Amino acid sequence: MTRILPAALLALSALLPACAPAQTAPLPDPATYRPGPGDTVTLPDLGPVGRWMITKTLEPATWLGERVGGRTLREPINVLILDRAAATPEAATARLNAAMTAAGYGPKNMHSDGYSGQLAGRLYPQLPPTGKGLAFSDGPWYVSNHHGRVFGPAPVQGGYLFSAAFSLEDMRWLPRPGHTYNSFTATREDLAARLSATGLYRRAANVDLGNRLDTPQETTGDHDGQAALLTTR
Repeated sequence: MTRILPAALLALSALLPACAPAQTAPLPDPATYRPGPGDTVTLPDLGPVGRWMITKTLEPATWLGERVGGRTLREPINVLILDRAAATPEAATARLNAAMTAAGYGPKNMHSDGYSGQLAGRLYPQLPPTGKGLAFSDGPWYVSNHHGRVFGPAPVQGGYLFSAAFSLEDMRWLPRPGHTYNSFTATREDLAARLSATGLYRRAANVDLGNRLDTPQETTGDHDGQAALLTTR
């Protein structure tokens, strides 16, 4: 493969404004968000968890309009992280950020941002912070990469809970540069394995969120409705 020079990458990045369409209309207040029927599930000890990643316009995210087999691709929550050791939400967030970096998933740019996730009856904005085109990712934007966003932490029984939506994306160069969907499950498994390897979390049994879609209009791709659960050691 021909090596792409830094100057060429800078030029291409101008064509990829965080891989998201421009926002022109005023954004709704997150406090007005009301989940639709079936958009949340209440889990033992963890409370209400939203099943979908939520956009700036307070709608379930659809992978920037990507279609699979002619169907809309909905972005599911597929990772839960429970911190039972942190005394404060700030400590839980610091541990999460450290673990992501240690796992090779440090924040990287040229991704869409401004997403939220629902936990404990409210929306939590994404980590890494919004407005900077950042996502947790294991590689640069111009190659295939595992990437995603984390939401929380919400206080729950015995700790703090994060939810997350992660996926594997490929890079399309022609006819116009952009990212295309590859897999939800591959990234869930990769992230869970790498976070466990840091020694900061261990993997527990998967949690059934019931968020697999397979209808004539919508799909969740290869997602099986399960979220990987990681807890502090």
